Formats: sequence, structure tokens, C-alpha cells
Amino acid sequence: MYVVEVRGINQNLVLATCPRVSLADDAMVREIIEGGAPVVIAEASEDPRTDKAIVAALKNRTLVNVAMAVGTERMGTLGCGTFGDEGVMLPTEAELEWLVVLATQLGSALMRLNYLTRQQEDARARIELERNLEALQRLELMGVLAAGVAHDLNNYLTVVRSSLDLLDLSKVDPEAVQDVLHATTKASEVTAQLLTLGRSASPKRERVDLNARVESTLKLVRSSIPQGVQVTHTPRDAATVSGDAVQIEQALANLVINARDAVGARGAIEVGVKERELTSEFVRHNTWAKPGRFGLISVHDSGPGIAPELLSRIYDPLFTTKSSGTGLGLAVVSRVAQQHQGMVHVESRLGAGTTFELYLPA
Repeated sequence: MYVVEVRGINQNLVLATCPRVSLADDAMVREIIEGGAPVVIAEASEDPRTDKAIVAALKNRTLVNVAMAVGTERMGTLGCGTFGDEGVMLPTEAELEWLVVLATQLGSALMRLNYLTRQQEDARARIELERNLEALQRLELMGVLAAGVAHDLNNYLTVVRSSLDLLDLSKVDPEAVQDVLHATTKASEVTAQLLTLGRSASPKRERVDLNARVESTLKLVRSSIPQGVQVTHTPRDAATVSGDAVQIEQALANLVINARDAVGARGAIEVGVKERELTSEFVRHNTWAKPGRFGLISVHDSGPGIAPELLSRIYDPLFTTKSSGTGLGLAVVSRVAQQHQGMVHVESRLGAGTTFELYLPA
């Protein structure tokens, strides 16, 4: 047990002599904590329960200690007394009752402080866990995309090498030079996009064109999708939101990768973008929603659908039905929606495919 606060002429001496009291070695403190009743010792040097080394150092005389308790939980002790020439001064019954009331109030205050401290620690731990999960998911996503990106880069660099072979230093072919410049530019764009996706999400907000983000994300993930899967982008509206472009691309990439896994080697994935106004009437019938004007990205796949009993768990971190999955993708999608004060909603029927909708405030 630690001494938290001391008041009086011997304040510094008490803190220096016994900043910590061992419950195993101090019978008096153990009796206070375990028994709960006030413990009054008239002469500390003569009572067998006191720690004589501490008594000698502090010159304790009368000791009065009351347990600070809330219900059955002991928060510590409230102690007072006399030293040295102050002599023996036993408390009256009224004074002892007042100390019990004070100890109870202090116990309640300490319990509240402990609760708030644990709450803050839990919140910090949860935020740190979410950051770690998001970092792990970015690594997973980069691994999924690496093969496709390497394929694209190899194609661009092949153009670079072939064009360089055609160059004659005495007579440079302008068209070949343009081919080199275009290929190297595309290679740089693909590399930059992958590196941007791999960085920690920034907290900045900017105007984001959802159709442009869909186009750039589909270019990045297309090489990782089997040739037998048809991917289409249907921009119904010119939707613009305020948000973090990197986070939005990360969420969209996860939804498309999930759709790819659902359809397998052959199937269809349709990505749509539109603006949508959710009215109070709509919200009354759809408890997941909130009213407002939103930019909506929808990702529909022609896969087998999600079993109804699994729908309530798909956003849980580390929950996955894939043999090689990490269960992080949809958890990150949900977190991105929350950070943008938006929503993510899923409609799925067995045998009829699945549609994920990502709502971001317009």
C-alpha cells in the first residue's frame, strides 16, 4: 500500500520514512483493511500491532485509522494522530464518527478517480489497438497488391528498355523518347500510389472526388483480379465529399478485394458512385442510418452471398471465414466510415450476391 498524501508538521518525514507500507508485515494496517472498523491505538510504542521501526522514526503516539471503503471494496485508509510531545489524545465518539464519514467520502472519490483513470487507459489502449490493426491491414493489402503492381511495373519498364534500344544518339527518335517518358511516368504513378496506401492515414480533410478515387483504386487493384472477373465502374453522379483520400481509397480497395474473393475465378464486380439524401422517414425504417446528404460508393459482387448468421460479425476485428484471411479488411472499412462521420451498410442474400455501401457526408 502506498502513502498518497500527508498533511501536518511531519509531512516530509512521513513521506521519507514510509512511502510504502507492506500489508504482509504491518498487522495494524492489515486489521484496518480487512476488518473495516476504525482502529484507535492510544500509545503506538506499546501496542503489539504497530511497526516499531516506523514508530521510533516518526515518534508516533496516538494513532487513529479508518478504512476508506465503498461497499465491500477497500480503497485505502485515512489516518491521523499525535507525535512526540503532543502526547496521547484519544478521539471523542463524535470525532470518530466524523472521520468515518470523511473516509467514506474519500473512498468514493478515489473509486471515481480509479474508474476514470482505467477508462482513459482503456480508451488509449483501444486507440492503439485500432492503429495496430490498421497498420497490419495495410501490410496485408500491400501484399495482395504487390504481385499486380510488379506486373504493371514490369510492363512499363519493358517499354522503357525497348525504346532505349531504339535510340540512336546521333539521331534521336522523338516518338521513342515520348514512349520512354510516358512509361516511366506511369511506373512512378503506380509506385507512388502503392506507397501512399502503405503510409499511416493522415488526419487531414480535403475535397475528394469519389469517381476519381474509384478510378485510381481500380487501376491499382485490377492486376490482382482474375481475368475472368468483369469489373465495371458506374458513376451515376458527380459525388464530392470532405475526407481523407488515402483512407477512402484504402476502404474501397478492401471492399473490391473482398468482392474479388467472393466471386472467385469468374464473376462480376460493379462499383457505383452517386449522391443520396437520407430523410428522417428513411432513418426511422433503417436504424443503421442517419439523416443527411451523402456521397455513396457501392460495391456489388455476384458471389454466393453472406450467411445471415454472420452478418452481425463481419466488421469485428480478426473475424474471418477465409482460410488465409486476417479479418482486418472490413474492420478498417468500418473505422474509416466512423472517422468520416459516415456509415457502412451491407445487403446480402445467399445465391444472389452482396452489396456493400459506404456513405460519406457530402
